[in-house]
Amino acid sequence: MEQVNKDRGWPRLSCVLLIGLCWLTASRLACAESPETARPHLAIWCEFMPYRDVLPTLPVLARYHCNVLLHVGPEDIGNEALARVYREAHELDVTVIAWFLHPYEEHLYVGEDTITATRELANRFLDWAEREQLDARWVVFDCEPNPQLGRELFAHMRRFNIPALARTLRREKNADRFARSVAELNDLITELHARDVRVMGAANRVFLDFLRYGNTTVQDTLNAPFSMVRWDRISYITYRYHATQPQYVTMVNRYATLAYRFHGDRAALDLGLIGDQSGFPEHQERALLFGGGWKFLTYLYGMRSVHDLQEVISVALSRGVTQINLYSLEGAVESVAGLENWLRAAAESRPARPLDRWTPFGSIRAGILGGTLQGLFKVMIGQHPQ
Repeated sequence: MEQVNKDRGWPRLSCVLLIGLCWLTASRLACAESPETARPHLAIWCEFMPYRDVLPTLPVLARYHCNVLLHVGPEDIGNEALARVYREAHELDVTVIAWFLHPYEEHLYVGEDTITATRELANRFLDWAEREQLDARWVVFDCEPNPQLGRELFAHMRRFNIPALARTLRREKNADRFARSVAELNDLITELHARDVRVMGAANRVFLDFLRYGNTTVQDTLNAPFSMVRWDRISYITYRYHATQPQYVTMVNRYATLAYRFHGDRAALDLGLIGDQSGFPEHQERALLFGGGWKFLTYLYGMRSVHDLQEVISVALSRGVTQINLYSLEGAVESVAGLENWLRAAAESRPARPLDRWTPFGSIRAGILGGTLQGLFKVMIGQHPQ
């Protein structure tokens, strides 16, 4: 009987020894790791702030070497305040990146429905910038589902109506149109390169979950061609929303790893939200337009701690992603911490140590979720032939 009890104790002892060995090995690796030199290259989105209010923020942005991704719509071309932002930013060595946004009723974002309008907007803007001798070297195309489709998808998700969601996505799937849209966007980028302009593309992080399985069809169903486009920089929207901070660390760990795997040095991440943005009138109006109501606004409560932001930037840096885009300028300015404290925390971020970014259980869960989504997509919607 005594021998039996001893034998039963061996598995427990072996498990303890194995865990201890793993911990000791990881600790030694962390201690032995050479100091990292990666530093974040910062930019910050500005979606709603009037141009005259952007001007006072430029010296702060310059102090922390932070560029600005600035909203530009068709009605803004010729705006003297916008020209002044460009001129003063240039004097301070801050790059202004024109973020093209269409009117809401004209689909807002860049996608299959707006490529022609985007070409017209880009060329009109650049013609004006050349006349005004503005330093317009970069633009960004935000590739997301148009608000009308987003409203429909959001309604299905709120009701957990998976069959209706699948029907909508199947309705939008059109391989020939998708291929034409990819070609048209690449042609447009070639045209912009000829004007010495670089183009960044931004899209939702969910595309990375599907790219892991070679699935680009999901981009077709959302009318947002993206991964086959020849972007100069490629950013994935990776906001915290309802996640806890440990969950957010896991998310950034995953998506920074995948972004760098697929895009290398061109990869960037959009991180935030900064501050409580649920009270912004523009967001409240958009909540009504998208049909999300109060549920939409709960996604906008935002980050309150600069240390939380610094932690996830450190994780991204440790995974090779140094291009970090913060959302948003208006959120940082209106927050209790203030713009300078957010930018200081971001600029002082350094790559996380292996143990600090080690999220085995969260990563396993995220991997299972990604695989499950891919499986459901193949069964319910189907993929284009490879």
